[in-house]
Amino acid sequence: MVSARITVSARITVSARTTPRATSRPARLVPAPARGTGAALLASLLGALWLVAFASPASAHTVGGAGPTNYHTTLTGDPAVPGVRLSVVENGNRVRLSATAGFPILVEGYEKEPYLRLDTRGVWENRRSSATYLNASRTGDDPGPADVVDPAAPPEWALVSAARGGQVVAFWHDHRVHWMGSADPPAVRAEPDRRHRVEDWSVPLTVDGRPAVYTGTLDWIPGPSPWPWVAATVAVLAGTAALGLLRRARWPVAAALAALAAVDATHSALVAAANADGRLDAFVWGNAMQIAVWAGALAGTVLILRRSPTGLYLAVSAGLLLAVLGGLPDLGVFVRSGTPVVGPVPVVRVLTAVTLGAGVGLGLAAWLTLRRQPEISDSSEVSGVPGVSGLSVP
Repeated sequence: MVSARITVSARITVSARTTPRATSRPARLVPAPARGTGAALLASLLGALWLVAFASPASAHTVGGAGPTNYHTTLTGDPAVPGVRLSVVENGNRVRLSATAGFPILVEGYEKEPYLRLDTRGVWENRRSSATYLNASRTGDDPGPADVVDPAAPPEWALVSAARGGQVVAFWHDHRVHWMGSADPPAVRAEPDRRHRVEDWSVPLTVDGRPAVYTGTLDWIPGPSPWPWVAATVAVLAGTAALGLLRRARWPVAAALAALAAVDATHSALVAAANADGRLDAFVWGNAMQIAVWAGALAGTVLILRRSPTGLYLAVSAGLLLAVLGGLPDLGVFVRSGTPVVGPVPVVRVLTAVTLGAGVGLGLAAWLTLRRQPEISDSSEVSGVPGVSGLSVP
């Protein structure tokens, strides 16, 4: 009898201790995806860095190897030959010679030898001229085969491009119009904050047997102070990161991700448009990696709006990649006065600040959003299991 009373009393005691607690305060559990946030975020970052390691950041936002610089090339003397025009393009990186009349046209090399020949068929290069090999790159470090180059020998012409629509166009890196030294001139080194006339240049031509000389200047123009642009970058970074603190962060974060992709695409288009030839090719092949990242950013935008945490991981990866591929190569515009791009240089500085700041800021915003994933309450049910609710992006 005593044993029975103790048993009943024990059952009542256990019931009294457990039942009210279970009904008065729901158990709160950390969702499985939230527990893996740190690992997934780390995996996203490592994946992005792996892709960056195999990318070529400098190729997308340079033109022919030329990036931001304080050297400015200006054409000042034009002989005004009818049907013939020479212009400096890509911020002095190359020159462009177009002709619809006045053939044949000969361009003189560095040793007064025939270098280029333009006629009604197209553009020809003299394989005997050292300029043919030196002008193939911005650095001009290939003098050509020693057993072939001979400026005193009769020209050996090779057709390199055909005439189109009655027009003949030639592009080349003429090292007479841009600075080729490994160090700045002494006057520039002594006073880098002042403007300097570095040198005068000339490109001699012969048009239908008559001499025609184009002349110009090469100047050093100091760049701006970088601090306002650094401050702008930090402000964009902080503002973007703060989006992750909002109560409903998914719409602002998704909008920031889509805007970042649009800004970097615009930046890349302005750089590609500065390419004197093959602008579409320059955009596609120069941004092959970034095009894939833009697609990933758009996919991440859609997934974030659909409340999928995967979209936030894509935001981290895309933000970092665009900051590295689209922002870091153009850091020089913060301190340089010129760069090969279509449009005002301050616009490029703004785009660079936004790409860098928003790219890094999106990583922080996504991390903050993932950290604030709603805990699961046992007041709702999924698949008939009490205490489990669906996971969604705030």
